[in-house]
Amino acid sequence: MTHSEIFFLSAMGEWIRGPLAWAAFLICGAGIFIQYRRLLAMTRTQEPLQVIPLDEVQTRGSFADRLTGWLIFLRISILGHTPFMAGVSLIFHSGLMITPLFVLAHNELLDMAFGISFVSFSEAMTTKMTLLVVACGAFFFLRRIFVRRVRAITAPSDFVLLLIAVGPFLTGWLAHSHVLNYQLMIMLHILSAEIMLIMIPFSKFSHMIFFFVSRRLIAGEHGRITARRVWRYERLSNT
Repeated sequence: MTHSEIFFLSAMGEWIRGPLAWAAFLICGAGIFIQYRRLLAMTRTQEPLQVIPLDEVQTRGSFADRLTGWLIFLRISILGHTPFMAGVSLIFHSGLMITPLFVLAHNELLDMAFGISFVSFSEAMTTKMTLLVVACGAFFFLRRIFVRRVRAITAPSDFVLLLIAVGPFLTGWLAHSHVLNYQLMIMLHILSAEIMLIMIPFSKFSHMIFFFVSRRLIAGEHGRITARRVWRYERLSNT
């Protein structure tokens, strides 16, 4: 590698780790706030309204009634319908959410920047979880190609979003394993994570946040607590 290439990578790295990182966090935060306000605009308060928690419903009646209720619930859920897909999806989403928080290198950066850190996984555990996420991502990618019913509802953007989700994990593993150029892989690792942050509020990634928000606020969204908002349906004009 020439001196000019080393200087270029160093300058790009400083820009990616500095201004672009702050821009990604600010855009992500502002986007989530905008989408939250949009969610409120699409719903309205309805009084009185109470959703009875599922566990409360299923504790009523005899043991046989409760058991039947749970079996029916499991049968119609993704766990009962496609248990293998439910397991792969659980591993994939858990790895996406948990792994970045407990990577030793990430916590060292947090400690240096803000004086805070979380409990860190061992390098062996981090590697295993990273490879699990990459393997699950590859499974979902191939499933969208070879399973007819999934391919029928797949758009090109679905492949792009899947690559964006897996990108930080794949590049992080390549950098840790010193595959290809280390500095280039680290830059791609940070850049892909920043792209994902920017995309969270404005794509299907938003479900990682609003999955929980909608169940907290909106009745009819499988909420387990009191919910006082309902979707706002505009009345159709008869003219």
